[in-house]
Amino acid sequence: MGLALAVIACAASLWYFSRSPVQLDHDGYDLTIALYRVCNQRDTEALQQIESRLNEMAGAPSQGDHQREALQDVVQEARQGNWRDAMIACRTLLEEQVRY
Repeated sequence: MGLALAVIACAASLWYFSRSPVQLDHDGYDLTIALYRVCNQRDTEALQQIESRLNEMAGAPSQGDHQREALQDVVQEARQGNWRDAMIACRTLLEEQVRY
């Protein structure tokens, strides 16, 4: 059972990190920094606040669907208790912004 979960986690990580880079707008960048802090501190209450903000973003017309999806994936990872993986995903998103 543990081996199966490890394989699933590795496959999910490979899929996440093999995706194309996501360009963050100003709000997305700020939200990613906040999400990084939340994951680092393992703060479930603040994670809920970020998730609420992402839900608000979903209702607004925007070109940031890829951005929102990427951040929602990170939130989901944190919700599953994979705080370190979520934090690494945030860092990757932030590092990708150097290209833009």
